[in-house]
Amino acid sequence: MGIFAQAADPLFSGTPVFHGASLIGNYPNTPFLFTVPVTGVRPIHYSAVDLPKGLSLDEHTGFITGNVKLAGEYNVTLVAINRFGKTTEDVKIVIGDKLCLTPPMGWNSWNVFTSDVSEKLLIEMADAMCSNGMRDLGYSYINIDDFWHASEREADGRPKVDSVKFPHGMKYLADYMHSKGLKLGIYSCAGDKTCGKCFGGYEHEEIDAKTYAEWGIDLLKYDYCFAPWGRKPAIERYTKMGDALKKSGRSIVFSICEWGIRKPWLWAEKAGGSYWRTTPDIFDTWNHGTPWQMSVKSILRRQKGLEKYAGPGHWNDPDMLLVGNHGKGKATSAKGMFKGLTQEEYKSHFALWCILKAPLLVSCDLRHISKEDFEIITDANLIAVNQNAHGEQAKIISKKHGVWQYSAKISNDSWIRVLFNSTDKEQPQLWDKSKTIQPHAVDIHTLKELGNAY
Repeated sequence: MGIFAQAADPLFSGTPVFHGASLIGNYPNTPFLFTVPVTGVRPIHYSAVDLPKGLSLDEHTGFITGNVKLAGEYNVTLVAINRFGKTTEDVKIVIGDKLCLTPPMGWNSWNVFTSDVSEKLLIEMADAMCSNGMRDLGYSYINIDDFWHASEREADGRPKVDSVKFPHGMKYLADYMHSKGLKLGIYSCAGDKTCGKCFGGYEHEEIDAKTYAEWGIDLLKYDYCFAPWGRKPAIERYTKMGDALKKSGRSIVFSICEWGIRKPWLWAEKAGGSYWRTTPDIFDTWNHGTPWQMSVKSILRRQKGLEKYAGPGHWNDPDMLLVGNHGKGKATSAKGMFKGLTQEEYKSHFALWCILKAPLLVSCDLRHISKEDFEIITDANLIAVNQNAHGEQAKIISKKHGVWQYSAKISNDSWIRVLFNSTDKEQPQLWDKSKTIQPHAVDIHTLKELGNAY
């Protein structure tokens, strides 16, 4: 993994170190929540210089909350102090018409648990994310996928929660997440039924968006089962929900999940999407998927040429992360058909998703994740590449002997260059033939002032 192989400092030791996003978006006059992502010895004292009017920072938790009425760009200096020292970080808060100015980071229930979702499970995942340090690296969303629904809607058409799985209701769960400095995502579908045949969002867009806002939802993943096949009706349905979310009075991220079939990179941003799936579902296999059960390598092939559609507030989504499942995820194993990746392949999977500016949505059991898998998803250097404010998705600039070379600008004068050995054999490094790169491995380096070389 090149220079990125160096292990990050333990998450709760040493002086404060800032991570995660330095570019934060929110709609005007809607609730704002951002947890300052900082590692280091606790306790940490937080403060801020030049917060916009309407926001406040809790000095003990690092939670920034409030409501900014005026659109604009606000340059803020964040300060973190512990017994070992003081660190500052400059961030920009943009109150405007875009969310997810860097790719969202968090956790999703689908790959590992499918229908086995509950209030208890979601709270345990949130608690794990807080206690293990993921929140301090920028992970902030806890997303419920399908099967949170009651058997039918309320009599007035409002969405209804399964009262056995979620005995205190969805607002209670959202309030709990917010009290932890996290955000809550939910799932629905542009058809009259979800992919799991629960009630969908079609012809209920406005009442659903309004209810989600009342519950305190922060993200909606919107699928496309039981809906017309054509592109035009898909655009119409997604646009209708996108408009409803923008009118809801809350900054709700819109995840468009129609599997890349209708080229959403051409229209999804205009429909209100913050990010959109580029392929069918990912499965826990490196190279032996099917057209509807995509392998990691087949998904990577489909990202070529999509880099020009990615940027702050509008990202390509090659689906959730597999790290931590090892062929045991209820969705991604396909009932035992797929046995999982090797550890080197999981490392490459995470690294490549980072350079592709993909949403980093872990979908494994965080309560029982191994040390080796945890080290993959908490690689601070790779997360920094994913979250850097420059917002450029890496593109393939050459393929030789099965080694794919990527390049991306990460600041005004810095680039990353990446080698990915897509073959099953050792291959020579393209820029140093005396060295080799292992099968399915990734090698990443940063460079200064590359000029026209790339």
